Amino acid sequence: MIKKIYLFLCFLVLFCIFSAFRCWTVPDVLVFRSEAVGDIYVPTFYPATDIARLKFSGGAVSAISVHPAAPLSPIVRSNSLSIYRMSSTSPFCQNTPKFCVPGREGVIVLSGQNEKGPIFSSSYAVLTEADTSLSHLRYLVNKSSSSQRLFVVSLSGKVKAVKELQNHDGDFSIDLRNFKEFSYKLLIYSFFTSALIVFFIYMFLSFGSLMFFRELYEQNKYSFLFLCISWILFYICVFPSMFCHDTIIHNANAQTYTDWYSGLYFIYNSCIRIIGFEWIQFVPAFAGLLSGLLLLRCGSLAMSGRPIWQKRLLSAATVGLFICNPVIIISMFSQQRYFVVITIVFLAISLWFYGYFKSLSENRPFSRSLTVAVLVLCGMSWLLRPEYLAVFAVSVLFFMFSTMVAGRRRLLVVAGSVCVILLTKVFIDHAMPILYDYDKGLAKWRYVTVSDISMSYPYICQEQVDQELTGIIGYFAPAQKVCEVGPESFWWEMMSGKAGPDAVPTMRNLQQRVAWDIKRHWRPFLKYRWETGRRLFSGNIWQMNSRYRRRDIARATGVPVDINTMRPDVFGLIKDRPATRGLNRGIISLYARGSHAVNRKGLVVTAVVSIVALATGWSWLTPLFSLLFVVMAAPIVLMSPADNWAYLAFIPVWASFSVIFGVCEIFITQKYFKNYAPRGWLVSGFLHMQRFVRFAALSGGCWALDVVTLLVLNHAAHLPPMLANVISSCLAASIVFCVSCRHIHGGAGEGLLKRSAFYILYTVLLIIAASMVLPVLMRFLVQLGVANLIGGRLLFLAKIIITPPQLICNFFVSRLVSRYTFSSRDL
Repeated sequence: MIKKIYLFLCFLVLFCIFSAFRCWTVPDVLVFRSEAVGDIYVPTFYPATDIARLKFSGGAVSAISVHPAAPLSPIVRSNSLSIYRMSSTSPFCQNTPKFCVPGREGVIVLSGQNEKGPIFSSSYAVLTEADTSLSHLRYLVNKSSSSQRLFVVSLSGKVKAVKELQNHDGDFSIDLRNFKEFSYKLLIYSFFTSALIVFFIYMFLSFGSLMFFRELYEQNKYSFLFLCISWILFYICVFPSMFCHDTIIHNANAQTYTDWYSGLYFIYNSCIRIIGFEWIQFVPAFAGLLSGLLLLRCGSLAMSGRPIWQKRLLSAATVGLFICNPVIIISMFSQQRYFVVITIVFLAISLWFYGYFKSLSENRPFSRSLTVAVLVLCGMSWLLRPEYLAVFAVSVLFFMFSTMVAGRRRLLVVAGSVCVILLTKVFIDHAMPILYDYDKGLAKWRYVTVSDISMSYPYICQEQVDQELTGIIGYFAPAQKVCEVGPESFWWEMMSGKAGPDAVPTMRNLQQRVAWDIKRHWRPFLKYRWETGRRLFSGNIWQMNSRYRRRDIARATGVPVDINTMRPDVFGLIKDRPATRGLNRGIISLYARGSHAVNRKGLVVTAVVSIVALATGWSWLTPLFSLLFVVMAAPIVLMSPADNWAYLAFIPVWASFSVIFGVCEIFITQKYFKNYAPRGWLVSGFLHMQRFVRFAALSGGCWALDVVTLLVLNHAAHLPPMLANVISSCLAASIVFCVSCRHIHGGAGEGLLKRSAFYILYTVLLIIAASMVLPVLMRFLVQLGVANLIGGRLLFLAKIIITPPQLICNFFVSRLVSRYTFSSRDL
């Protein structure tokens, strides 16, 4: 154990270092030019956008020094150069209007003469830390004439100065470190960052953590080493080549608060700013590695006492499923707001399963420290993304009512953890907006309106157009543009700039009108959202490509695709190492091949694993999470403003986790409940659910046998389709009943022939009834307009819808016939 004095000293050292070197910021500066031609670029990490090119105002420039008439005095005078700020109605502007085109900061002119000659310019651009990291900026890329001159001006900081930039190898060298100022806001983040680092050092060097890693290494030496080495390799090669531009690094860098991506995510990025943005992916990657190690440890607990080859097989499957899933690689190594929360919530789930398995294997209460860790991590996931409230709520209910958690202090532990999360939420919701003078009410309406625009799509772009709704949207831009460019593009390109405080009543009216339309005409909305869900589940991983692609093209052709991509990133994130350049391209290409329709694949795997887990043992936690993630997907599909697969990325991530957890839970719970068989109504209900899942799995297998037999009899034996269908259906029904009678329902062996005949007769009657209902259901689907299906696809969809009630009827009828109709036992 580390002594507390050492931890305190470590905190002081970190806090002093961060305070001395990481709490400095550079205020906005102005860049004046001597020629109003060509372009000047800022080397930037982000893909080429307008922000990469300096936006100069439309003022004029002159090679002759012009001094505004007295009594106007300069606001800054430095190095024989002066800066004037003036009104557009001043005598100077009236006499020389071409010099007085207002820019972002109004009419500002540079006048003077130095050793390179006279200069007069009113064409300037504003350079902020939202564009780049000014304290690290060392050059500006010149695409202008060789005679272009640039001047950097600081007006808003304590150090006010004018300085001409030196032309170096065609570009301009720039150093703004002399303009930097100390930020007390960053001092707060230095304190939190130092405290968090010390806390994690304490956690990982504690006795429990050291024992965990020791046992893991002793029992899974090769898998442990392979997973750690591969993760280090990924971190070096894959990150940051897959780094996404959809972050708020620019907000954290400029100390501009936003809760658009959640306030906790902003705090996270601000703490990373203190350490250095090159470490921004360390937390998700490390959380992912811990999740993988916890998976291995869960396998060791489940395979205790089993043959060594089974242990090795499970370890290999754990590592293989974990590192071969492209969605896991994206989540851990592609820094984006959707994925940070995934690493946090799956670390919480891994800890949850580890504690649960350890409790079962050792027959002792759930660890209180693990309880706190799971609850806090689940709560943080909720603070990062609102849809994870479901995970947090389930965790609170589980640890509050589960008998596995230590009794007397259980409520105290749960209440304390919940209070920590709620206090953090209060701090984010109230203290942060006050600290940054941020209008949270306006931000709320802007955030809601993005979804409202998407939900309004079927009522302004399809058959029945709501004229009142189009009028409300017309306040911002023509409503028809929503249909042309799509809801999300409409918001960012046409609506976002006008959605200010004055537009709040209009945004409120928009929400009310959309709700009224959905309530009155719900069919168009469901039809539209059906298509949205289909696209979300069929979407590919668009992040699975290298951010070095433009540089590769530039190297191959000698022609830069974007001038800003030819240089290293100013945030220090892109490390284009020649030694690993080919390897990271190859790794990304390899994973890209398996990145198609990952949500749909993940959903299928999740469903299969859940059914198998329920059917083969006392497994309930794995299917519970599977159901929980499916439930979480429903509101996301209904309200998603864009067809972004990342909204549902937790499903394909869970697919890999669920396989391992499902297998482990089957083994460990069967062993536990064999020794400690529970009783009660809850257990009885669980047994009935388990029997139903087994019956469904058996029915599914016999359905496949039915189809194969039908095809063989029809094509090979040349029997008529109706006769072949009767034979195949009766054969499948007989197998289902005979197997389920003894092995699922526990029925008696006598009278099996009579019971089978009765069940086959019931099956025939049910088929006739279903055949009568099927056309009615198809007509309803046509009226609903679901997915515009016709012909065979419509029939297939109707068949899928009618199958669950048939399956339920089959289960109860087969159980009734098996146990009571021809059985003389009193059960």
